[in-house]
Amino acid sequence: MASKRQPYWRTIGTPRTLVLYRTVDRWRYAIYFTEPSGVADGALDDPAPTSEPDTAQTACRLKTEELTHRLLEVQWRESDQPDWWTGTVTSAGPRPPA
Repeated sequence: MASKRQPYWRTIGTPRTLVLYRTVDRWRYAIYFTEPSGVADGALDDPAPTSEPDTAQTACRLKTEELTHRLLEVQWRESDQPDWWTGTVTSAGPRPPA
C-alpha cells in the first residue's frame, strides 16, 4: 500500500526572511516562513566563524534552498546589531513536483 504522506519540504511554507549571526564558535541562522508560517533555526557547519559575512550568507541561502527544495534570490542587509545580517527573499522558485 502506497503512503500518502508528503515529504517534509512539501509541508513547510515559503521562506521570506533569513537571519544570520556570528557567534564565537559558529554561524547561526533562522529562517522565517509564510503560508504556513513557521521558523527553522540552526547552525552552519561551514564556513568557520572567522569567515567573511558574504561567505556565510551564501552558505545560509544554500542551506535554505536545500531545506525547501527551491531556488532563492536573497537581498542581504546589515543589522544594527554587530555581526547580524537579515536577508529578504526576493524570489522563491516553484516547488518541484512531488
